[in-house]
Amino acid sequence: IHYFDNQLEDKPIIIFVHGFGGDGKISWWDQAKYFSDEYRVIVPDIYWFGKSYSDDTPSLEEQIQLVKQIVKTENLSSVNLVGISYGGFISLGYAQEYPSDLKTLSIVDSPGAAMSQKEIVEFCQRVGAESVQDAFIPESEEEVERLMNFAFYDPPKLTSGIREGTIGIYFSKHPEKQAVLLEELPSNRSRVDGVVDVPVLILWGEEDQVFLVREAKELQKQLDAELEIIPGAGHALPEEKPKEFNKYLELFVEKYQD
Repeated sequence: IHYFDNQLEDKPIIIFVHGFGGDGKISWWDQAKYFSDEYRVIVPDIYWFGKSYSDDTPSLEEQIQLVKQIVKTENLSSVNLVGISYGGFISLGYAQEYPSDLKTLSIVDSPGAAMSQKEIVEFCQRVGAESVQDAFIPESEEEVERLMNFAFYDPPKLTSGIREGTIGIYFSKHPEKQAVLLEELPSNRSRVDGVVDVPVLILWGEEDQVFLVREAKELQKQLDAELEIIPGAGHALPEEKPKEFNKYLELFVEKYQD
């Protein structure tokens, strides 16, 4: 398990959990910089992304246990847990399994039990992919471009060479393992379909093409959560609108610190 830790042991703790593609550092760069002065910031690479790897069978439970292992190893309590997209499923599952470890939970562009097979089919149709695996595990520079186009409201301009160079490094590093994670995710619906016994914030990009705003509103009802919808941002909300994202997250987390 590889993770960044600024080791400010006398500060409130935030753990940021990334989603599909990239690693913790790339996904949460702006947040790690912003919060590192006043918080203990921990940013793991989840299994089969970045520098973290396991020989066990890929599953959501394995990812939940990765976070738990960090919490145990570092002897953490009152954690503010933040997860985006697939990392949101990990974080929701963690909150249901280990609520006593958490102070707050923040879910970013991740629908939990609001995701149904109908939503999955509609997403694939929207982005022109044959399957979720096809969409999130690109095998060519054209597929990388498609992923960037649906993940960002204003996609970064990357050359053909850069797009191709991301395959096997930023995207699709362990494609077989990652495919299993996506295949088994719908079977975990019950793991993210309950009440969470900590304060919850939901942050969502208004232009998200992966998970639509209607799913954010359904999740808000399920979790009795606060909801902030940020305009001019897609699925990659923390990267596209870091100032707005950081402001809402900081205000929420500060409310619940001792």
